Amino acid sequence: MTSAGEKKHYALALIKKLFDNLPTDMTVGLFCLKYRLLNDAVLCHITFAISVFHAYGHQWGCQIIYHPRKFEGFGLSDGEGCEHLWSALKHLIALLHVSGFHQRLFVLNTQVQHLDEKNLSLYGNWLIQGWNNCIKKKSTAMQALRELSVDEICVRQEWQSQVEYQTKPLPRRLKTNNDKEISKILSLEKSLLEIDGVLRCMEMQLYTLSRWKTRLGISQHTCLEQLRCNIYLQVRLDAQALKTCICERL
Repeated sequence: MTSAGEKKHYALALIKKLFDNLPTDMTVGLFCLKYRLLNDAVLCHITFAISVFHAYGHQWGCQIIYHPRKFEGFGLSDGEGCEHLWSALKHLIALLHVSGFHQRLFVLNTQVQHLDEKNLSLYGNWLIQGWNNCIKKKSTAMQALRELSVDEICVRQEWQSQVEYQTKPLPRRLKTNNDKEISKILSLEKSLLEIDGVLRCMEMQLYTLSRWKTRLGISQHTCLEQLRCNIYLQVRLDAQALKTCICERL
């Protein structure tokens, strides 16, 4: 790169060169946003994700699909390869700031070759370190599930349900939607009025029931089934009826 800018055409050229040397049945994971500059023959063999540093700035619906920690196949990769390279080259900033154009390119090219050879010799250690880290994190997660008495299958089903809910299409807004919503509100208001009338009727029945119990001289919590064929109540009701008849004749 000899000028400023992201230069996406370099990335496209690298992707094309990579697939020219890979089997046709292989799938590659890329930490970048999906764009339609690649043909379908290449896109069908690519799984896209977002680097960990940038993923948390996206909405939750985007994270559950493209976050590498929530997508099978990416392991503990963070997608910050360019940042690692810049970190390894940052000690050259002060020196190359006062260097000429060709000298700057020569130093950068030499340093990148040195880093390539160094990382290649340490590739085995890097793999075993990453593998041990994966085993440790998996063991910690499984231990947490056992302590919470949560089944892994249940957790995966709940996660799949959340993915399906978060990724479902948004409801379309049509011109007739407003009328439908107003009709629903009017229907609910009508139902509330009907329920309110039923409640008032039940309150009147409860009041009448309370008066009847008071006339019988029984408490509100007395079991009425036990008072069937009660002689005392029968005599009391007969006396009240006789009293009413006497009062009407006077």
